[in-house]
Amino acid sequence: MWAADKRFKRLGFNVGIPSLVFVRSLSRDCMLVVEGERIRGFAEYRYTFYKTRYLPDGRMTSLKVYIENQSIKRVLHRIASFLLFLEKTKQII
Repeated sequence: MWAADKRFKRLGFNVGIPSLVFVRSLSRDCMLVVEGERIRGFAEYRYTFYKTRYLPDGRMTSLKVYIENQSIKRVLHRIASFLLFLEKTKQII
């Protein structure tokens, strides 16, 4: 398992595709997602972190992008900050 996969697991994410897709449910209809992709001109994968909400029938109702096309280091820092905010505001335990 890659180091990034381990770091995401420690933050409560499930590994969808190793080193590429990570998902964490916040509630029945809300989840945090991190997706990685190869972008021309960069030696490493670039990652996008966003929150999405769904209706009970599975249709997406909203999408909020927090950070886009950044290094894994920047994304992990942003996620840790976001999760700390959620804990302080008692939105997650």
